Order: sequence, then C-alpha cells, then structure tokens
Amino acid sequence: MANLLKIIKFYGRFLLSFSAVGYLFRAMFWRRLDADFSGQTWLVTGASGGIGQAIVVDAVRRGATVLAVARNKAKLDALANESGHSERVIPIVADLALMADTESLVQKLKLEGRAIDVLVNNVGVLLHEHSLTAEGKEASFATNILNHFLLTEGLIKHHLMKRGGSVINMSSGGMYNAPLLVNRMNVTVPKYYHGVFAYAVHKRGQVELTSYWQGKYGESHDLRFYVMHPGWADTDGVKTSLPRFRKILRLVLRSHDQGADTAIWLAAVRPQSDPTGFWLDRKPRAAHAYASTRHSKFTADQLAEFLQQEIDQGREVADA
Repeated sequence: MANLLKIIKFYGRFLLSFSAVGYLFRAMFWRRLDADFSGQTWLVTGASGGIGQAIVVDAVRRGATVLAVARNKAKLDALANESGHSERVIPIVADLALMADTESLVQKLKLEGRAIDVLVNNVGVLLHEHSLTAEGKEASFATNILNHFLLTEGLIKHHLMKRGGSVINMSSGGMYNAPLLVNRMNVTVPKYYHGVFAYAVHKRGQVELTSYWQGKYGESHDLRFYVMHPGWADTDGVKTSLPRFRKILRLVLRSHDQGADTAIWLAAVRPQSDPTGFWLDRKPRAAHAYASTRHSKFTADQLAEFLQQEIDQGREVADA
C-alpha cells in the first residue's frame, strides 16, 4: 500500500509537467529558435532511435556534422539516408555498454583528429532483468553512467572537446526517487537488483556527475555541462521497459522531437546556471523533489572516484 501511495503521489505531482501537456503549454511562451550549428561537430550516443535520433536530425538540419553512435549499423545507415543531409551524418557502430568499445571510440576520434563541439550522452536503458556485460559490469550501470564517464573523461583528457563546447547529459525524472547511492551503482548480485530503482540511482548519478564536471573542467576548459530531463516521451525504450506506463499515458506522451528540444536549445544558447540545476523545457528545475533524497553520505567526488576504480579494475582484468 505504501508503494502504491508513493506511485500515485509521484504521477499526480508530475503528470502534467512531464507529459506533452506541459511541453505544449510552456512552448507557447518561447521565442523561435533560429540556431545555426554550421561548422560544429556533435557526438550523439544512442543515436539510432527515439530522442537521440531526433537530436541528430535537428542538429544536422541546422548545419552540424554529427557523429551518430549506436550498436545497430542498419539503423544508423537508415538514419543517415533519411536525415536529408547524409553527408553530415557519420554513423559509428559501438556498444557503449562495453568499456572496450567506448575506449576504441575515443581512440578512433583521436586518430582522425576530430574535435567535438557538443557531446550528448543520450544512451540509456532500464533493464528489469539482471544481467552482466562481457566485462563483468551490471549492464544498465555500464550503459547509463560508467561509460558516460569514460567517454566524457576520455574526450577531455585527449583534448577532443573544443573550448566553448557543451556536454549534455540525458537524465530522467526517475532520478527524483533516489539520493546519491554510490554503493548501489553496480549491483552484481541478482537478488539485490531492482531495475527501476537501479535506473533512478544511475540517473541521480548523472546529475551529480554534471556538477562534478562543471567544477573540475568548466572554467579551466571553457566547457558547459548540463543535465536534462526530456519529459515522458514515447520512445522504444518506454515501449519495452514500461509497457503499462505507456498503455495508460500513451495519448499524452511527448514526441521524440519534443523530448529532444531542450538539448538543441542548450547547445544553441549555452546558458549559465547553477551547476546542480536539472533542465526541463528550457529552464533549470530543482534537482530534488523530496527531502529524503537531499542527504547522502556520498559525494560527487566519491562517485567519480568509484567510476574510475571500476574502469581501472576492468582494464586490469582485460590485461590479465
């Protein structure tokens, strides 16, 4: 009963705001966005469908060259062909659940001399069944935050993020249900794993990482780091991971373009904000909705240290 009341309270509080209703209401007060990304190079992960695909198409339409990263080559090729600007969509096949693929991606960009203006860490999964990657990491942890960290740190370390660039992390309103829990990031024992909560923990981690990166690299590298919520969009991930949620709310879920809008706006405007801000519909929102998530025994620095340790351990295993 307690869980049911919590769910009712959550949806009652956020339904209008996170649905297409909230988007359409707020959009009535926006000025037309005439952004020109000509000459810019973007890297978008999870680019083969949903919000990632919408970001690629809009960025390319506005003049950017986009490195579109995903696992499915056929879908990436279709995206390039259907974008209307195939010469500026560069498909890159990589499984960003794997550290080896993520590091290979960084090395590929380094060898090609590609510098990135906008990085969109969009790829993410909600897995109800516990599974481990070939590298021994819990699969949703590896996809949702570990390799976001590895990719972003790798690009910065190798000077592949241009000064004046932006990093946009795609989080979720689900993060409101969890505090920062470093000890629940990589749950390798199945009986302790709960997919929805793991997803919330990872998404909260993205918020904390954004603050960490802004403090560490923002001024010294002239970079802006943002974390955003796309709202509740009708993506393939929602169809497979949350079928009941989609069945009930399908008529008010956002389109892919609506979910992508704030990412495009952030890249164009590069607004200054509180580094702990959580962006939704072109405005920073509170990073906490409940008092219970405001306090944690962990810090963003400890999260970064933990992720680096996981990467170092993975490299040691691979080299053994």
